[in-house]
Amino acid sequence: MSDLPKNQNPEQLNNGSASGDAPQSGEYSLEEIMNEFGGWSKKEPEPVQTEKKEPEQPEPEKPKNAEEPSAAPEQKSEPPDNVIAFVPSASVPKADMMADTLRFAPVAAPPPEPEPERKVWTYRGEPEPPEDDASPDGEDKKAVRREKKAAAREKKRDRQLARFQRRQLKLQKKKERRDEPPEVVYTSLKEACDAYARGSSLQLRLFLSVLLSLASIAVLVLSQYPLGGFDYAASERLLSVLMLAGMLVQALLCYDVFIDGVSQALRLHFDHTSLLLILTLAAAADSFFAISAGRIPFCPVVSAELTVALWGRLSERRAKRKTLKAVSAMEAPSAAVREEKAWHGRDCIFRAEGDADTFVRRLEQPDAARRMMRIYAPVLLAATLTLSFLAFRHSREDFLWTWTAMLIAAYPMGVFLAFARPFAIQSKRLFRSGGAVAGWFGARTLGGECGLAIEDNDLFPKANVTLNGMKIYSDRSVSQIIGYASAVVETAGSGLVPLFQEMMKNQNGRHYTVDTFRRYEGGGLGAEIRGDVILMGSLAFMKLMKVRMPEGTKVKQAVYLSINGELAGVFALNYAPASAARSSLIAAIRANGLIPILATRDFMITPQFLKHRYKVSTDRVEFPTVEERARLSSPEAVKDGVQGALMARASFNSFVSTVTAARSLCSAARGSLVVSAAGGLLGTMILFFLTFIGSAGAVTSWNLLLYELLWLLPVFLITGLVGRS
Repeated sequence: MSDLPKNQNPEQLNNGSASGDAPQSGEYSLEEIMNEFGGWSKKEPEPVQTEKKEPEQPEPEKPKNAEEPSAAPEQKSEPPDNVIAFVPSASVPKADMMADTLRFAPVAAPPPEPEPERKVWTYRGEPEPPEDDASPDGEDKKAVRREKKAAAREKKRDRQLARFQRRQLKLQKKKERRDEPPEVVYTSLKEACDAYARGSSLQLRLFLSVLLSLASIAVLVLSQYPLGGFDYAASERLLSVLMLAGMLVQALLCYDVFIDGVSQALRLHFDHTSLLLILTLAAAADSFFAISAGRIPFCPVVSAELTVALWGRLSERRAKRKTLKAVSAMEAPSAAVREEKAWHGRDCIFRAEGDADTFVRRLEQPDAARRMMRIYAPVLLAATLTLSFLAFRHSREDFLWTWTAMLIAAYPMGVFLAFARPFAIQSKRLFRSGGAVAGWFGARTLGGECGLAIEDNDLFPKANVTLNGMKIYSDRSVSQIIGYASAVVETAGSGLVPLFQEMMKNQNGRHYTVDTFRRYEGGGLGAEIRGDVILMGSLAFMKLMKVRMPEGTKVKQAVYLSINGELAGVFALNYAPASAARSSLIAAIRANGLIPILATRDFMITPQFLKHRYKVSTDRVEFPTVEERARLSSPEAVKDGVQGALMARASFNSFVSTVTAARSLCSAARGSLVVSAAGGLLGTMILFFLTFIGSAGAVTSWNLLLYELLWLLPVFLITGLVGRS
């Protein structure tokens, strides 16, 4: 009651009617006082407006006739749930609270501010350089510069397009040359074998040609040197007739060579057989004039060339027959294929499933000599004709004699043996080891600089990896530890799979499935099996992974297994080197241009380990990363591989011997062709000089024969060294 005005007495306010239940203490409530004067009437609380209003509310107006209560009632009623309680501020005077009725609106949350509109970046081109001069001349200069830049860009695009088209055309021509259709098409392997198994008169014709050639050379010697005190120089005409007759008989024996030359010329593939036909005709025509002029013809030289032609043809036939016989004996052949850019942009040779029909088609493709002579022969023919005409104009010698002599000296007689002879030698050698090379196509495919993929079983076969002992360091069961090790090894695809499978069988191991798997560069494997973290690797790998190693566990050739960071078992292994694998590894390392690549999955096999076990130098052996080794040893490594050879067995020894044989065949053929071409070019220059100065005494049949045999000797030596490599 202390909040009432001072001129009001609480005792006088209740004189008229005393209530029996009035408080005895003399205190009255505000409600009783207002009822006494008739100025209070209860009103129901107005419902709170829930409508949203603007954040800024105007100040509420005060009613004029409303009286402000002087004091707060003692009994407080709980406000409804939707009414916000008002707490007066200390800065408002109490008299104002009694005089007016305050109305408050519910507090509403301010509306969310709208998000700023995102600006989308748009490329508007590079800004043009500022122009100092805004005159029309500046605009013209800017337009000229734009035109120059556009023209330069157009020229650059044209050059790039032209380069790309030339590159594509070059690749297409290279592919067409490589995939040239075979000269003889066989539908199956059996048909090809039957065709080469049929009897042929080549061997008999070669024997008769050798006899005739020796007889012609003997007659030539008699015409040059007296024998038994009798000078045969007086009978040169008769001797010349005998040499011409022998050459004509040999020409009949070489009918298949001449038929081949005609067919090649008609197909616009003028090669050495076509050139030999022209050479024989030119020599025969010159012989008639030589006999009438009392001059020794060039028939013995042509006879020797015809004999070498038959020799090369017989060698090629024997090589193909031996090769097809080896392929027909293969039940499930394995192929040596070359995959382009398989590792770091370098081609690699892998093993894959073989296809006999594809092999037969590749075998009949033209060899290196025929391919080279398709360019050399027409150029040589045109060059000898031109040079002979020049020599004839200068020396006034017989044009036919000049051209025949120059053509004989320029003809590379060794091209008939450059590929046929080493192919015959290698096919006979590979037949014993169960291998076969697809002719020149296979030799060229497997030749050149490339890598050779070597896997686990190649270096250490299944029988050469044995278990020396096993020790368990964990309280887990032996069957569980062996099961963990076997599951990790099988997932890795290592060469230790057969060994651990045998351990699983002997120790009654459990079969587990690996949940996650990982390979480590440190020489180990990681896996997760049923929540257990498994690490498997060498001793160095365990130390790298900070696995606690008990004392006495340092074993060099051993596989360590840890479970959840604790050593669980040690498997001591013995890697016994194989003699056949050692010889094959040495052959692969020593081969020129062949780079052995370890595509191994066994973490124990490293270049240092090979050097220790096989006592060989591993400086040329490549050791890729663990991911690359896994990829190179997977079947997916061969996608578009080109088949070059077939093998009866996929062993490492057969693989290396077949690849090295193909590479030596390729090298021998190329070396022989280079020597033969060099001899032909040198002979052309020598004969042009001799005929140009009119030195008829130096251009004789005997000198030309010695020259041809001299250049045939290095070809014979190069092709003969193939069997000893």
